[in-house]
This record gives sequence, structure tokens and C-alpha cells, in this order.
Amino acid sequence: MIELPTKKVEITQVNPNKLILFSSPKAGKTSSLAMLENNLILDLEDGAGYVNALKINVKDIARKEDIKPIVALKQVINKIKEANAANKGYVYKYITIDTISALENDYAPDLALKMHLATPIGRNFQGDDILTLSNGQSWGILRNAILLIVQELEELCETLIISAHTKDKVVEVSGKELNQRLIDLAGKTPSILCSHSDAIGYLYRKDNETIVNFQTAETLSVGARPLHLKNQQIVLLESDDQGNFTAHWDKIFK
Repeated sequence: MIELPTKKVEITQVNPNKLILFSSPKAGKTSSLAMLENNLILDLEDGAGYVNALKINVKDIARKEDIKPIVALKQVINKIKEANAANKGYVYKYITIDTISALENDYAPDLALKMHLATPIGRNFQGDDILTLSNGQSWGILRNAILLIVQELEELCETLIISAHTKDKVVEVSGKELNQRLIDLAGKTPSILCSHSDAIGYLYRKDNETIVNFQTAETLSVGARPLHLKNQQIVLLESDDQGNFTAHWDKIFK
């Protein structure tokens, strides 16, 4: 039976269920993510080989078994599902997609092609590359494939973290052109992905610190719903004179 509220309902969500961290290459995303306890990094682009981490190199699985990367990723997803079922709960508190750009370039196109061939419009398509479709049809199909994979991974853990590269885009704001920094994905995918996320942070280095910026700005596509992250800049990683690193993930996840 539905009861209409008569007073304000208290906050029930503190930490983000989906977190996006994006930065320029080599800014320290993977190193920071490797220091998050019980975080499984799905290495989709051979980028986590230089860090000690809880990780699976999906591309390496594809190479060794001579299968497509998307098939290897699906095998990993099914393995995590089996482990969760046996555990009667999440085996990994966090799962990281590293990176979403690799997912778009090397994994999602094959799934998008399969999805297209299953439709009445696409069943007569003779090509083997979804990106060859005319009139920009491919981008919507590819976007749906990316979002489908992200949704499936989101269901496997308490928080899904999406690691992304950055790109600059010229946009018009209040009649003036600005160089805006946002996630490196094609078309409308960045805006849709961000709208479905609880926090989007830009990660950068300053001296011995790696900082996550959640402060909303015209030139930066970031923001956060959780109160402790909203409009904040948080030192996520810092190093001492001996090169020892200390992570402060407790500032992100209370």
C-alpha cells in the first residue's frame, strides 16, 4: 500500500554507486585505483601492468584464448556473477572499468554489431563493422552497447568506478566560446553516462599530490550528488620524499 509522505524523507544514500574519474594520460588514475581496498580493476587496455593491484587483464585473456575482447569480458562478468551467487553477496565492493575509452573502441563495437543484427532493420546488414553504417546510425547503437555493458557491471558490486581519459571540446556558453574538458567518448555518450552517475571527478597532479576536483565549472564537466563530495577538491593520493604513497579513499567513500 502506498503512503504519501507528510514530511521530508531523510538522506538514505551517502556514497556514490557510480563514480567517474577522468584525467589526462599518466596522471595517476590507475595507481590511485590500485590502492582502493577490495577494488577489482578490469584492465581493458593493458594499462595496469605496472601497478600492484587486484586486477584482471581482459585483453590478455582474449589473446591467450584467441577470442574477441568482448567475449573475454563476458566470461569475466559471468565468473563474477557465479562468485557473487556462491558468496550470497558481492565478492568485490568496487569494480573499476579501466578505461571506458577502451570499452568503446575495442569491446562495444562487436556487441553493437550483434545487437544490430538482431533487429528487423539490421538483420540484412552484410558488414562486419558497425561503424560503417551510414547517416550516423552506428553511434546510437554503439552508445547503447556501452551503456548495456556498464549496467551489467554495475549490478556486480556496491560501487562501479569508471576510469576515463579526457578530451577538450569547444562549446558555446552565454554567447562565448569555451574550451571545455570532458570525458573522451564519442557523441552523446559522455553526457548520458554522466547523467547516470552520482559523481564525476577530474583527477590531476600538483607537486606530490594527486587531486580529484568535483567543483563545477564552465570549463570542466564535473559534479557530485553526495554532500561530502559536492563542490570539493580532495587530495586522493600523496607521496613523501622517499616515494611512499598514501591514499585517502576514505574521503571519497565514507
